[in-house]
Amino acid sequence: MARKIKFRFWDKTLNKMVYRHLEKYDTEHPEIEVMQFTGFYDKNYNEIYEGDILSDWTDTDEGMKQSHQQVFWCQKFGEWRLDSSFNQDKTFSDSLWQMLHDYECEITGNIYEKAVLS
Repeated sequence: MARKIKFRFWDKTLNKMVYRHLEKYDTEHPEIEVMQFTGFYDKNYNEIYEGDILSDWTDTDEGMKQSHQQVFWCQKFGEWRLDSSFNQDKTFSDSLWQMLHDYECEITGNIYEKAVLS
């Protein structure tokens, strides 16, 4: 089964996420940020796009902590990755596919709208 090629857009002028078909001018428009569908879904079967923030719960010495990791395309590895670095600066990342396989991740926000902190 082929992966759906889909996009969403952050419209800086409207300050909101827009879901529609990709237009010719979108990639060159300074007020539009284009984000591609990764082909993956979170634990609630929501479509994961680049720029989404995924979270899961981890038991630590300080109790249960919720992670917040950004989804991004990594050219070096040729795959979608989750930013696992402390400062969320993409200096350390994990394969999105592997993380979704090993953990129950869910979308809790995106880089343009505040993450939902549980």
